Amino acid sequence: MPGNEFENRFAQIYNDISAYPTLRDVARGLGKSVKTVRNYSALLRRRTEAGRAVPGLIWRGPASDAPAYALKIDAAPELSSADHAHRRASQLANDVSSLLLASRYPVINPEAMVVRSHMVRRYDRALGDYVEVEGSPRTWLTDTLRVAGVDKPAGRTFLFTGAQNDAPVDQDFWRNLNAYAQWLGAEIVVGPWTYETNWWDENNPASRDYDPVLMPHLCFGQMEIGPDFVFCGEMNTLPTAARPISDLTTYSRGRWAVFPHAKLQLLSIPSTDPHTPAHQIMTTGSVTRPMVIPRKAGVKSLFHHVIGATIVEFDEDGTFFCRQLSADENGSFYDLDVLVKAGEISTGHRALAMTAADIHAAKLDRGNCLTTFGFDPKTQARRSDSLLDTVRPEHLLIHDLHDQESRNHHHEDDVSHNFEMAVRGRESVMGEVQRAVDFLLSIKAPETEIIVVESNHDLALERYVREGRYRMDGVNFRVGLTLDAAYHDWRAEVAKALDGNLPAPTFSLLEWTMRFLAGPKLHHVKWVHDGQSLVIDGVQVGAHGFRGANGAKGTVAGYARLGQKMSIGDKHSPAILDGVYVAGVMQLNHGYNKGPSGWSVTHILQYRNGKRALVTLRNGRFRASRPRISLANPCPAV
Repeated sequence: MPGNEFENRFAQIYNDISAYPTLRDVARGLGKSVKTVRNYSALLRRRTEAGRAVPGLIWRGPASDAPAYALKIDAAPELSSADHAHRRASQLANDVSSLLLASRYPVINPEAMVVRSHMVRRYDRALGDYVEVEGSPRTWLTDTLRVAGVDKPAGRTFLFTGAQNDAPVDQDFWRNLNAYAQWLGAEIVVGPWTYETNWWDENNPASRDYDPVLMPHLCFGQMEIGPDFVFCGEMNTLPTAARPISDLTTYSRGRWAVFPHAKLQLLSIPSTDPHTPAHQIMTTGSVTRPMVIPRKAGVKSLFHHVIGATIVEFDEDGTFFCRQLSADENGSFYDLDVLVKAGEISTGHRALAMTAADIHAAKLDRGNCLTTFGFDPKTQARRSDSLLDTVRPEHLLIHDLHDQESRNHHHEDDVSHNFEMAVRGRESVMGEVQRAVDFLLSIKAPETEIIVVESNHDLALERYVREGRYRMDGVNFRVGLTLDAAYHDWRAEVAKALDGNLPAPTFSLLEWTMRFLAGPKLHHVKWVHDGQSLVIDGVQVGAHGFRGANGAKGTVAGYARLGQKMSIGDKHSPAILDGVYVAGVMQLNHGYNKGPSGWSVTHILQYRNGKRALVTLRNGRFRASRPRISLANPCPAV
């Protein structure tokens, strides 16, 4: 707007005291902040004093301070301080209410956001006494903000993400997210958060603005979707929070929950009912670019800021599935075998790596094995739409392949357990190793490199031999002698290497035993021995997760402090923390895990862009059923 035109419009609104009785009203009429109104009125007065031809202004301050050149106005009834305080609170309440109701997900209880006037006592030097003047309105929350729920979500899909006020939208990702939503027939829901201390700034309501493209999708309240899922759009968490959901484990009251936040975190919350799987709480990622104060908390948060979303898809029976959608620098992202790039969707893409849930072959759940790997370990029945068939990873990481349940050191003196093994015909250590061999040979994925990551249960076979327990174990005595000889042949090589100041060779007794049984049939399988490293595209995938730093026990928090991206197993409870992703376990009932359990059947997918996602099996499935399109028919850009 040209300068003269704005001057005239400014003067017209500023001088209309009946329509705009306060500076706040003037600011609203001009679409500016109160501070801008004050500054510009002072500028025009200085120009008037300098003799320049500018529109005249009335004087809105005390009459005794009015300059001679100020325009005269008719006397108007003077508002009291309490009147001004009430007016300010009322106007702020209207602004807040408008924001809460503006999107397609309006808050259904806006009265829970209460704005009250506030009076303060200040010392007046002219009067020599304290007087009451209006203060800034105060905003209170009296109940959880809510939006209309979805009672019957069967067949629906949601893409949840988050956004910060005043921050720019990542246009590439937003374009791709809309394209994917169109392809899926999904709804995009954006959970907002603010960075400033105050939830709302009455002097500049525009400072709580969100990009106009996001406005229809903003969800300021809690959205209940079915009986077991909730999106917590009301949770306004600072983007600099280091552990955004660590203190929210009870907030969802036993339901799966997604919280808007720029940093990815996922926790598995134990269930007290052995027949009810653990539920998960997780964050969304952000659709806006980071914008923080350049101090420690802000600078730290930049590293963990993820442009992304969480997909939640409901099957026809109401079972839902959650996965992370983390964007590359160009805004593209993968979801299982789908690539969304430049506004187009294509399918049939291979994952770079898949870290499977801990196997424990002797206890392997047949249904979970069929869904994950495409075969039933007992009947060898096959299906072609397994997770392995869908993502066709270049590398398949296997953790805790062996269990050693037949002669585990935890049951060394447990007569009843040994009796159970005898009744079930599971006393043979070599027979249990054979089950692990059969498992690997049953995986039909010729384009995939199978990598066994030596784990604590695999090492239990070595411990059985080292402690000489086979000597009092008749059914396993001869096998124990064979394994003992093989193990100590390696120890002899280690001794020679140490005396010769040479690197000691590594060895896995489980690997030796399995190759002894299978011969050349396992030539395609690679082993990562205990203590070795394997990094795939910047992610450490060769650590099981049971060994921590400096000889301590491995923990997720301990690994997070290393600053290395990792995909581990061992914990059986899935998690995401500071770049550490944790897989679950293939069998939820191991006998000893009585009481509350956070275990779940969860796999880690590592995509070709370096991003990862957790895939959790629920009711024998890893995703909701939906029509698929071919690689040759991408959706048009949006």
